[in-house]
Amino acid sequence: MTASVTPVATRPVVAHTAIAPQATISIGRPGLQVALTGDADAAFPIVVRQSNLRDAQRKRWVLRAGNHDPVNFVVALEIEAAIAPHPASARASARPVEAGEAETVRYVGTPEGLVTLIKDIYAAEVADAVIITPLDGSATAARVREEVLPLLRDQRRRVA
Repeated sequence: MTASVTPVATRPVVAHTAIAPQATISIGRPGLQVALTGDADAAFPIVVRQSNLRDAQRKRWVLRAGNHDPVNFVVALEIEAAIAPHPASARASARPVEAGEAETVRYVGTPEGLVTLIKDIYAAEVADAVIITPLDGSATAARVREEVLPLLRDQRRRVA
């Protein structure tokens, strides 16, 4: 028995994508979310508080293990932060950590450094979301809203 294949007119396949040049494609993972403590969008069902990023990453792996809906399963990491235009100013505004007090990751520095830390946390799959708790009150909260969140806005648009 022989089989014959009749050729069908072929045409080139053109794929159109609407991905921004710096966009990252994430399959099976929620897009990056960032919020300030107390804001309405800071209500994540699972919030991790760890003193270092490695322990936070392990905790996320354990929490996500066996989950059948990874796109809608968000693990948030709480970060205490004090930011200012100059690192020395940020250090002066943050209260010192007392012995045995380090329950969560702490960042003291510039807004650009905080943006880099948040992007690294997401890229290394330490957390899917970050909740920022200001160490110096409204000064850091205002800077986060004005300088950090706008820089991260592009990171939140993910393609699944």
